[in-house]
Amino acid sequence: MARWSEYDTDEERLPEGMQRIGYDADTQTYTFRDAQGAIWESTPGNRFGHLQRVNDTTRPPYSEDNESSPTQPLTYMRPEESGRRASWRQEMMPLLNWFLLVGLFLLVVIWFISQGSKGSTEVVRSCDDNATPYKIKAGDTCWAVAEAKSVSLDTLLENNEGLDCDKLSVGEVICVPTA
Repeated sequence: MARWSEYDTDEERLPEGMQRIGYDADTQTYTFRDAQGAIWESTPGNRFGHLQRVNDTTRPPYSEDNESSPTQPLTYMRPEESGRRASWRQEMMPLLNWFLLVGLFLLVVIWFISQGSKGSTEVVRSCDDNATPYKIKAGDTCWAVAEAKSVSLDTLLENNEGLDCDKLSVGEVICVPTA
């Protein structure tokens, strides 16, 4: 006997007033009746769990113990409901959720990688023989560098093509012509 066999009875597992009335081996579904007489069906392969309402009929006039009850169980399913199956979206939902999470993770990784490559847009300058490299420090301006190296501002700008004096960043290298 199993360890938890006392919890496998219908009285323990089913809601109040629910009674198991049948099993279909072809579809592997259990059929239940509630206190109001409505018929419920389990999902294929599950004895307990999600129940799906099949109809809203009232309880038949006979009881289960009555000898005059019909020999065949009553079928309350409509013809269009007999072949009803879950949609492909409902069946594939766990897999679709997994693909969504993987896709979202890949988007975040690509975004972080692209953000990391955007930060290194500084121009590397190669200086001629008649110029020396100068690394910009905090507070440096084009005019202050030109004055400190005794070079005119126009000559400094000519030797550093594309240099924007308003956007000097710390650590940027410019070429200062030798006098």
